[in-house]
Amino acid sequence: MAKKEKGTEPRERIMRAAKKEFSERGFSGARMSGIAKGAGVNKALIHYYFKDKETLYVEVMRRVFRGSESEEEFPMFLGKFDLSPSQRLYVIIYIMTNIFLRATDPDIMRIFFWEMAEGTCYLDSMTQEYSLPRQRILNEVIQEGIRTGEFETDYPLFAALNIGTFISFYTVHKQLYKGKPLFRELYGNASDQDVFQFVLESVFKSLRPKNKKFEIPKLPDELKNKIDDIIAVLIEKKDEGVTEGIIRQVETILND
Repeated sequence: MAKKEKGTEPRERIMRAAKKEFSERGFSGARMSGIAKGAGVNKALIHYYFKDKETLYVEVMRRVFRGSESEEEFPMFLGKFDLSPSQRLYVIIYIMTNIFLRATDPDIMRIFFWEMAEGTCYLDSMTQEYSLPRQRILNEVIQEGIRTGEFETDYPLFAALNIGTFISFYTVHKQLYKGKPLFRELYGNASDQDVFQFVLESVFKSLRPKNKKFEIPKLPDELKNKIDDIIAVLIEKKDEGVTEGIIRQVETILND
């Protein structure tokens, strides 16, 4: 039997072992016996917590999008910030790039690859439940910026999609080519900060009204420090997903 993680409850060990098993074998190839071995439990205990393999898989997928149920370690935002649409968009880009580049769990990427390869429908339902509401927030920020004259585009929906598409594509392919000869040729010595600055400049240049000078908005130091605190926790707990608690805190900033 696998060595038990000290201080970790059986259900949590099962969840972690299941994520590893699904990342290596996909839903179809994963075996409950392999999960039991990885968690250091017997199969009967797995079925005590989860009805079957599908129920366990769906819960792992929910963990990916929702995060763990424990939020007690996450720093809370105090006070309110009067942010312009440009500043709110900066917050979104800053958090999004840092989550993808620094707080993405490689096992989660492999599960997504398996999802696409096997053609299952679980990813669709999770996207509908968790990702689309966040995409709508981004779209609303861009729409508001258009109304206030800070942004200009005939395609706000495409602008919102473009922000996430580049950074997700970059992260996924960087993971695919990591350790391979092509890696340096494709990515050079680009740092995470370089990627963030590229996304930031590209987005704000593409949305800049024709009669306005290009400039990157600035955030209050207090707000940026609080966001950095959140990102640090996300990096530390990246194998537990992005919690809804964190998302709600960010949404509070964006909507205040």
